[in-house]
Amino acid sequence: MNKEDIKKWIKENLVLQDEARSITGQSVSAFNQSVQTGKIKAFVEFGETRKTRLYLRSELEEYAKTKKKKLS
Repeated sequence: MNKEDIKKWIKENLVLQDEARSITGQSVSAFNQSVQTGKIKAFVEFGETRKTRLYLRSELEEYAKTKKKKLS
């Protein structure tokens, strides 16, 4: 993979928390609780004091589907 392919894959597959919450349909506190309980895991995490987490879109979409089934 060249650099442009990697950038394209990242843009298509990784999201920050705001977009992740939008995909799962959760509030900030509900999303943070799902992360703390391990139901949602960051794909990659950067930083020590101020962490930046990127989430895999496909995992979030799957989580949203199973979450909705449980609520039904």
